[in-house]
Amino acid sequence: MNSMVKANKMVSPYFLFFLMQSTQTGVLFLQFQSNIIKGAGHDAWIPVLALGLMMHVLFLMMLSILKQASAGDILSFHRDVFGKVIGGLLNLILAIYFSLLSLYVLYTYIDILQIWVFDGIPSWEFSLLFSALIYYIVVGGFRVITAIAYWGVVIPSFLLLSLLYLLDYANYSHLIPLFQYGVKDYLISSKEAAPIYLGFENVLVFFPFIKDREKSTKWGHFALLFTTFLYTFFTLFAFVFFTQEKLEHLEWPILTMIKIIQFPILERFEFIFIFTWLLVVMPVICIYLWSAIRSIKLTIPKAKPTYLLVGLLAIFHFVNNQLTAIQYSHLMVKIVDYSGLTFLFGYIPFLFLISLVRKKLKKK
Repeated sequence: MNSMVKANKMVSPYFLFFLMQSTQTGVLFLQFQSNIIKGAGHDAWIPVLALGLMMHVLFLMMLSILKQASAGDILSFHRDVFGKVIGGLLNLILAIYFSLLSLYVLYTYIDILQIWVFDGIPSWEFSLLFSALIYYIVVGGFRVITAIAYWGVVIPSFLLLSLLYLLDYANYSHLIPLFQYGVKDYLISSKEAAPIYLGFENVLVFFPFIKDREKSTKWGHFALLFTTFLYTFFTLFAFVFFTQEKLEHLEWPILTMIKIIQFPILERFEFIFIFTWLLVVMPVICIYLWSAIRSIKLTIPKAKPTYLLVGLLAIFHFVNNQLTAIQYSHLMVKIVDYSGLTFLFGYIPFLFLISLVRKKLKKK
């Protein structure tokens, strides 16, 4: 994998763990349990676990694609395989995809703040504040984003330990009997659970920024294992805490559980949890946005990254200010789910097959 990235802009191999894990843990972590239970009920943790293990196969496919790229990323692979024009068009479509997911995370987090904390503050004020923070981080470059990703994994991990306070309320009988649902039900839960693993596809863009890439892949697999454990554990945690009937009608199960936690000097612990969760969503937003800008920059060399960043943040601000009705939120969810699943389970295997063909042709 050839690289055109300067050594002083690269990060150590173990940071791949934090970069991949941080992009997979975002706003969906707080609500996915109520979606997946609609299919296989309290057996829905099985599709969550199975999908997590399947991500390793997709990651291996991505690595195979990157090995056949002249610059070690999907952007150069597009140009190598499809030519300058079509490859450039695919890169721009990829930039739109990354931008959309970045916008979705920001949009949803602002929605959480308005529902749970500041219901009287308009969304444009949050959008303006976060846009300034995002601008500062992304302008700082990939190493700054990596530092944010590191803390976005470490600090919230300690915060999640607070959920152990709720073990006294667990009812483990909710999990039995096992395997009582049909294949169709498991497939429904799998479809609902798949979007929670979106995010690590950014590695297709930032992988050239990782030192000793051949040796760093193990950290990517560790990240996927940790994410799988995290989602499976908190799926089971929500299932033993709520009955299936109640969980189906909760939009934010994790926050509902957190609301029960109280301390003598702190009554509304969920406020602390939500504010700290900004450390979780910020790396997701910034990495997606950085990937989008890099995709455009390498396709259109004359484009100024700073101007692109300001332009995208202006679009984000417009959407958060004007498109606040519930139908726009539902539409965004549908677009993100469809595009994300198509990219992971359709486009990545397609490019993987092309990379295998290129590899055989090179040997000949």
